[in-house]
Amino acid sequence: CSLYFAGSTTLFNALLMKCLEKEVLALCRYTPHRNTPPRFVALVPQEEELDEQEVQVAPPGFHLIFLPYADDKRKVDFTEKLPANQEQVDKMKQIIQKLRFKYRIDSFENPVLQQHFRNLEALALDMMEPEQTEDLTSETYWWM
Repeated sequence: CSLYFAGSTTLFNALLMKCLEKEVLALCRYTPHRNTPPRFVALVPQEEELDEQEVQVAPPGFHLIFLPYADDKRKVDFTEKLPANQEQVDKMKQIIQKLRFKYRIDSFENPVLQQHFRNLEALALDMMEPEQTEDLTSETYWWM
């Protein structure tokens, strides 16, 4: 952050541009906190992406990928493949078709905003406790 180190933003941008130009990634040692052991990571550069209207779709920067330790790597013996029969394939196609729907942003309410409104309502009406909202975007909602 430029607040702590003068020129760090310039250094960051220079590193990003050179990595993109040379099509390489940076191998680094990452220590998130003073009391934690370092981890090896890869900094994978990402170029800024703009759509047709010149609106930013993806910002420029790096992806931090944690690299495995030597003992994390292992050889997995694969057993023989069990091909699905046509009936199983057809059933899965039906399931996938039922999972698909046309996404509309107005179909889902913002759960945090809705809870805020419920809290304001409870405060205005002197209710002891506000009603809880259902988060329709939560995976726990769909598995209930």
